Amino acid sequence: MPARLQIKLEDCSPLGQLILQYLEDVGISMNRLAELSGIPQPRLRGACFKGTCPTPETLRKLARVMGKHHLELYTLAYEGRIETQPEDAEDYSLDMLMRELFSTAREIGFTAPKSRPSKTQIRKALVALGFQSEANDPLIQEALRAANTPKTM
Repeated sequence: MPARLQIKLEDCSPLGQLILQYLEDVGISMNRLAELSGIPQPRLRGACFKGTCPTPETLRKLARVMGKHHLELYTLAYEGRIETQPEDAEDYSLDMLMRELFSTAREIGFTAPKSRPSKTQIRKALVALGFQSEANDPLIQEALRAANTPKTM
């Protein structure tokens, strides 16, 4: 029987590191994860390495089996792909914000919503988090009013 090709942790992207940790935690092989997710094993193995670009469909299938939200896997898959940021970039990049949101949600026992939130819900959440707009968009103004209106029970 030929030797198995082992993936080294240092060759993996953050997504690959998560996959390897999942395999170890659950005690299954990469072949078994490929079967469960419906992803061809070479594609799954390839998604583990630095510099690869797994497809959104691959990430969705993998997320479903691993019990993660596909956006969390997407964030890990593309982490570090943008090497430089503009000089005026904020301290927190979008990647860091997404990771922090998912990390905090896990810490407090939240799971990702089953359906996509509406634009209004997203706007209200952004306003509640302190995002601000210089635009006079009526929808933004409505979200600001809603976020600042005390709730009555």
